[in-house]
Amino acid sequence: MKRAASAPRALALASGALALVACAGAVAPSPAAREDVASVTAAPLGLVVPADNSQAVENARCEGCHEDVAAEWRGSLHQRSWTDPVFLAAYSIEPLPFCRGCHAPAADPQKPPDPGARAMGVGCVTCHADLAGEPVLAGPMPHRSRSAPGFDTAAACDGCHEFDFPRRKGARMQATLTEHRASQHADTPCQTCHMKPVARARGRSGKGHRFEVREDPALLRSAVMAAAAPRSARSIVVTLRAAAVGHAFPTGDLFRRIEIRASSVENTSLRAPAVALQRVFRLEGSESGSASRIEVRDERVPASGAPRDAVLVFPDSIEGQTIRWEVVYQRMGPTLAASFGVDLEKDEIVVAAGTLRIPSPPASP
Repeated sequence: MKRAASAPRALALASGALALVACAGAVAPSPAAREDVASVTAAPLGLVVPADNSQAVENARCEGCHEDVAAEWRGSLHQRSWTDPVFLAAYSIEPLPFCRGCHAPAADPQKPPDPGARAMGVGCVTCHADLAGEPVLAGPMPHRSRSAPGFDTAAACDGCHEFDFPRRKGARMQATLTEHRASQHADTPCQTCHMKPVARARGRSGKGHRFEVREDPALLRSAVMAAAAPRSARSIVVTLRAAAVGHAFPTGDLFRRIEIRASSVENTSLRAPAVALQRVFRLEGSESGSASRIEVRDERVPASGAPRDAVLVFPDSIEGQTIRWEVVYQRMGPTLAASFGVDLEKDEIVVAAGTLRIPSPPASP
């Protein structure tokens, strides 16, 4: 099997569709972003696969023998790397070969992706092509395979989830693997969390291929520890630390963030302005007239386990009040969400929450 073009970066954007708009200042998608995926033909598993791309055909052969794994992969963010509506909206802003090489690795990145590459997304052959000692054979016959050194380690993800801005070499657009190497779980492979073992037919088990993140709220909640304490008569501090996570939280797409909120239980109108922890960028123009994002600071929860404080200041005294606080995972802030048609209220996930009783002021003598 021929390895996909740009395969070392093939997974980089599959779970972070908004990375594309990081290359420019524009955020408004075109209505043409919702592309028609492809016309398709019958394929194994009773599903469909385009027949116009040799890698898509080879991928279908993988599915024919590995039906249980293929069933997990079907519908995953990897498989939907091209067809995800938010990605397509972002791609409409800046349709670069850089983007196509990641989201449609079975295609020539210098051309618009063919229907087969678009429908396959990041498939079996994207990651496992190096494991095939012989071409995959049609029908039930097995193929020879060999093990690739490091395939079960974090090194297998390096290059796919760490890369520079396309116009600013040396400036990291995503740096998940660098974060992992600096984390308190540097010896734990990425696959431990993102490919959890699953039970399969005939009593077998293996690494899961759903690659869930947002789809697994329990995984997100295990990533961070949070505790709150009074800070003044009008403020509290929420302290966050990385927990069962091997990178900064959140990681991946550069617009992912967490928002910390707090309000009075007794007086629901008494609330503090929310605090967002995220990467902060500024736009910088170039001679060509295009704009690039330059990171100013990184406010996320660090991978090292060091604390990150969020101070929430109320407009009035909270003494004698019970304060409810929560930490919310968001894949983008409200401005981008409005631009991309994402309903934040339905999209966000609460990863930590609690209540805090603020002491009443001492009685006058």
